[in-house]
Order: sequence, then structure tokens, then C-alpha cells
Amino acid sequence: MSINFAIALAVALVTVSCSHNVSRIRAHSLPSPNPTAYSFPLQLEQVYTNALQAFSIDHQVKQRIFAKSSSPVSLEFVLFPQSSMNAVSRKALFADPANAHDIYLDTSHTPFVVSPVYHGRYGDLPFIATFRLQLAGSASDTLVTVTAFDTEVINGTKFGIGSCGPGQHWNCVKVKPTTVEEYTILAYLGRYLGVSNMPPVILPAESVSSIKTN
Repeated sequence: MSINFAIALAVALVTVSCSHNVSRIRAHSLPSPNPTAYSFPLQLEQVYTNALQAFSIDHQVKQRIFAKSSSPVSLEFVLFPQSSMNAVSRKALFADPANAHDIYLDTSHTPFVVSPVYHGRYGDLPFIATFRLQLAGSASDTLVTVTAFDTEVINGTKFGIGSCGPGQHWNCVKVKPTTVEEYTILAYLGRYLGVSNMPPVILPAESVSSIKTN
């Protein structure tokens, strides 16, 4: 056995032995996708102004976007908003007049909810994403489209090198957007706007059953 092979084997064994609660990820299917866009019967500026208020940190502290849930890792319940009014990391994007009414929501790569779709051996997996809300208005209506990107779940932990040096870190796995989180955000905005006829969020049958029995 060569020295290099022995070293590689030792590193592989250490990496595997230092992984915790990592399991096969399963995706529960939805009966049908949730809408990721909704037309509100209000003018653009009114929806935009109210959206900034709805997604402000103060309002989110009073009323969460996502319901409180248990998780093996700490969840961030506030999604931090960025707009043309307070652009920090997206100044170049908001400098384009076409994006003047966009709003971004993120948690700086921190999970904010356990996913009802993605499931591991030890339960529903903590979910990470960034959301872009795009507002487009007509004479009397405003279409709000929510797009999720950088979507990941935390599937246990693994040994690695992080900002604080070597140690155990989240095992983040890229996944596809589910439409559940996007429509939850749309419904949250709808409630703030006083729209009472939006349909409920569509969840996987497994999650609905779990909710009913708990």
C-alpha cells in the first residue's frame, strides 16, 4: 500500500466517521404545485408600499411568515428584506429601473423552516433559500411573482473547514424549489393586503396527515 493511498484512505475514514445524522433524502410529492404568482386587485405602488411594510423586520417579529416548528438546528424566523430603499448586497441589481419594485428576502444561509417536502431518516429537513419578489402592475392589478433560489436542506453534519476553522458543519445539500415556501410568502402578503379569498397552501399528503394527528 503506497503512502499516498494510505493517507487518502485515512482521510476518507475520518470524514465518514465525522458525519452525523446524514441519511438518504426523500421528497414527498405535492397533489399539485402551489401558485408562485398571484394577481392582487390593487395598483402597483399600493402593493409595493404595503409589501415593504408586511416584510419589514418589525412586522415579521409580530407575525411570522412561516409557522414555528421544531428542528435539530436553530431556525431564523425573520427573513431579512432588501429593496431599492435599503439595498446592501444587491445595489447593482436595484440600480436597474426594471427592478425598482423587486424585494429580496433571505436569512444569510440560515435555515428558517423545516421542509414539509424534503424528509430524512430523522424527520423533515431544515430548509434554506433566498426569495425574489417581482411586482408588475397594470391599470388596476399587480402581479406578484415569487422565485426561490439557492435552495438547500441541512442533512446532518459533516467534518469540514468553515469560517471558524476545522470542525463539524452543516451538511448542506442542494434541492429543487418546492412552491410551498413561495406560495406561503404570497399568502402572507395577501393577508396583509386584506385579500381573504386566496386558496390554502398545498402540502404533501404525508405532511397533512402528520399535522392532523399531532
